[in-house]
Amino acid sequence: MNNFKIKVIILVLLILIMSSFNLVLAQDSEQETNNESETVYIDADHLKYEDEKTILTGNIVIRKDQTTIKANNGELMREENKFYLTENIDVDYEDGQVTSNNLTALLKEEEYVFENNVKMDYILENNEENMKLESQYLKIFGENKSFNAKNNVLIKYEGKNFKGDNAEYVGEEEILYLTGNVMIEEGEDWVKSDQAKFFLGEDEGGYTADGNVKIKMILE
Repeated sequence: MNNFKIKVIILVLLILIMSSFNLVLAQDSEQETNNESETVYIDADHLKYEDEKTILTGNIVIRKDQTTIKANNGELMREENKFYLTENIDVDYEDGQVTSNNLTALLKEEEYVFENNVKMDYILENNEENMKLESQYLKIFGENKSFNAKNNVLIKYEGKNFKGDNAEYVGEEEILYLTGNVMIEEGEDWVKSDQAKFFLGEDEGGYTADGNVKIKMILE
């Protein structure tokens, strides 16, 4: 076998070895990324373990992927991957910020239930203005961070106040559904109805109202 053929064979073998090495590195990198997204870091002033639950107090900070949760007091149910948190709840996540008095967090499912004096500053994709929400109950869930809110719901967006008994935001559709004693206020004008649908996508806008629609408007 001449020198040229030997060099070609060696070159092919080197290419195969490097390709296999790069594939292993890519798989390891992907595995590290997946592991990090499933990893939870917790800081607190005090920890007490009893009856298969971990009790935390003082300056609690919980970090998981892009979500940071702060609270004064909390209980971790390890087998359920569930947190019960109270007092000065403050959550920062990729779609905004939420504060409340109580929070139940299912970390594995990324489901968060806020209760009592809930306030949310929600970042709408590709919109300059955030949507602000107040209620007594808020549940955030799913990869697109859809949410349900109820009990004295007030939403402020683009100079309007949206009020109702219940609100549901479908993140995939970028549509907000409001039901029960709906009232839409803009200045001194208002619209009342049984239900309303708000289109919050970048290329959309406006809303529809249905059921017992009543309108008040000030003529200029």
